[in-house]
Amino acid sequence: MDKDKKFFIIFGILVIIIASGLIFYYFMTKESSKEFVVRDKDSFKSGQDYLNYLEQYKQAQSKDTYGGKTPEETLQLFIDALKKGDTELASKYFILSKQGEMENDLKQGIESGGIARLIDYYSNGEIGKTHIDSLNIYRFRILKEKDQPGFRLDLILNESTNVWKIESL
Repeated sequence: MDKDKKFFIIFGILVIIIASGLIFYYFMTKESSKEFVVRDKDSFKSGQDYLNYLEQYKQAQSKDTYGGKTPEETLQLFIDALKKGDTELASKYFILSKQGEMENDLKQGIESGGIARLIDYYSNGEIGKTHIDSLNIYRFRILKEKDQPGFRLDLILNESTNVWKIESL
């Protein structure tokens, strides 16, 4: 076999290996990229640990049915839970990775009066909605007075259960 043929065969094999790796990476991260934030890479002992973690997260996603069929419905369910003072239920309308953190934050918000202000703004203010097509995010802006700061909530679709979840508040 001459040098040119050897070079093209080796080059072709390398291209196939690299392309396969990129395709594998794309399909492994595609489904979860919107709602899953990877822990620090040092927290995984191996690639298999990461894959196990990802599979557990996907299973949890498929069981997470808290939320509405529309972004507006999820927002209403969230506000209703806050009106009842049920921070545990209200936190379940957030994406999985934020539910624990948000339950604590919502409790603090009740104590500080921030939640009462959010409910007041929602009930008596203006609610604007924007769809960010490139990210499939619905953003709600809740204002009581135009020149005053308000609240912003971003919602994304849990594609496993087709319910809308709050990504940020």
